[in-house]
Amino acid sequence: MLAVADDAKRRGGERLHAWVTSQEKPWAAPFPIPQPGEPPHTDGPVVVAVAWFEPASAALTETLTGARCEAHVEAAILLGLPRWTSATHPARVTTWGVGLHAMGLALQDPTGHVFAYGVAEIPSTWTTAARALGAVAAVYGVGPLQQAGHPEPLPAQRLTEARRDGTVAAAWVPLLE
Repeated sequence: MLAVADDAKRRGGERLHAWVTSQEKPWAAPFPIPQPGEPPHTDGPVVVAVAWFEPASAALTETLTGARCEAHVEAAILLGLPRWTSATHPARVTTWGVGLHAMGLALQDPTGHVFAYGVAEIPSTWTTAARALGAVAAVYGVGPLQQAGHPEPLPAQRLTEARRDGTVAAAWVPLLE
């Protein structure tokens, strides 16, 4: 599985979807908004920074039981980033982290290596929200394929479908600066 994931990594980087959401916009909040003490926040609506690293080319494979999966997502799960399904809430994981860089974001695995990266202009609202919480709602995985001739749905909508398909791993992770 790790060899297949490594091959996928060499074929290209990840698309980076970065957005902020709050209690006032539940339609854009694929993550449950943290409660007081789950990471700390100031008074007022909690604003959450979401970073979804989506492989540009998926390495879809089948398990021994015949279940369809994406190899790099399975590698992330083996390294401790929990699978994120519709029935679960994201855990807090301190062994992973998201680094903010001049050219975008990087998802670092427990060994400190860059597991995924995305080049994009990160809005100041995202940075402010991530710094305020000290954590990022980090997601790694593949969403449903876009249908030809149809406009691409918003990342939050695609993420809901990916959770249903079981093709994403996610957690609250520290912001690394």
